[in-house]
Amino acid sequence: MSLGLESSRVHVDWLELPDHILCLIADKLLHTKDFILFGAVCRSWRSIYSENKHTRSHQLPFLMLSSEDNTDNQTRSFYSLTEKRYLNYQVPVPHNKFCRGYSHGWFVTVCENHQVSLLNPFSSVSNEIHLPPLTAFEYDKKSGTPLTPYYISKAVLSANPGSSLDYVVMATYGGFDRLAFFKPGDKAWTSFDSKYRFFLDVIYYRDQFYVVNCDGEVFACDLNLTRPKLSRVAPCLVTGAIKNYLVESSGDLLQVLRDTNFENEGHNYFNGGFEVFKLDLVKNKWNHINSLDGRVLFLGENSSFSLAASDFPGCKPNAIYFTDDYFEGYADNEEFGIGPHDMGIFNLENQSHEPHYPTKSNMIIPAPIWVEPML
Repeated sequence: MSLGLESSRVHVDWLELPDHILCLIADKLLHTKDFILFGAVCRSWRSIYSENKHTRSHQLPFLMLSSEDNTDNQTRSFYSLTEKRYLNYQVPVPHNKFCRGYSHGWFVTVCENHQVSLLNPFSSVSNEIHLPPLTAFEYDKKSGTPLTPYYISKAVLSANPGSSLDYVVMATYGGFDRLAFFKPGDKAWTSFDSKYRFFLDVIYYRDQFYVVNCDGEVFACDLNLTRPKLSRVAPCLVTGAIKNYLVESSGDLLQVLRDTNFENEGHNYFNGGFEVFKLDLVKNKWNHINSLDGRVLFLGENSSFSLAASDFPGCKPNAIYFTDDYFEGYADNEEFGIGPHDMGIFNLENQSHEPHYPTKSNMIIPAPIWVEPML
């Protein structure tokens, strides 16, 4: 019997698998480190790796912040949520570069000298792209807002500049939170009409930029016209929240409202919870939801995104992982010992809070930000 079994075995050369089978295998590798190992097997597997490395789905992010290992002020550290430890890697992002956004593997940074740049922390060559400076924005004299690194509130990319030159950077800026964009080759930022203002978040969704204002109205951005245009695609959602976010989750567009509580005459603050609404495109209305169907949201200075918690053991389902992006609050309160500190995990179903990073500090500088590992 054993002889018969031995003779029936078929030798399989794993190096000769068809490309479509290799692609199916690669799609099942959720973690970046496993995908890198896949690409190291042989030349044919490396080819599949190279073709697909810029199109992979969202990854569980690291929390980037400064630790006791970053005393030179030239680097920062990655903290792993699942391993609950710092990684043995110094992130080359100097402390004098203020991160005003992160998407597609690139930070949008601003310096005190008004320089605006794209910075890729995962590449050692061609990892910085200079954009037009703060002085190249259309300035609103009525706002009187000084040109500090916080002049840009948030910035998001449409694509990875390392794999495509056809990308756009969209930013909210100034005292009136106006909207402007940059395309490669531009010498200045192109602003939308000044009647559009008070935008709190921007996201690249279904091949288009969407923005939300302080009234919860959502607009789609049309950049293909001689003068860029905004079209209203979703109604108001007025609740008095301190911050509104837009997030894609399983193809749906969500609007997340962040509440903040204040104490000590407003000098200190802490999270008061979140509310989540899903857009009904047919009825053009927002529906309040109490569950994320097992998904998890990551909110902060980064471009907001969602993951299926079941794909990443240790990740809590139906939860919102958030960092402190209330720069209006902490930028003026350092003299009171208050800085970026309001972060944690909010369970949407039972409305509870818990920490995701072990600290009791009221001032974590530079401000922590979610960073997806990219190839």
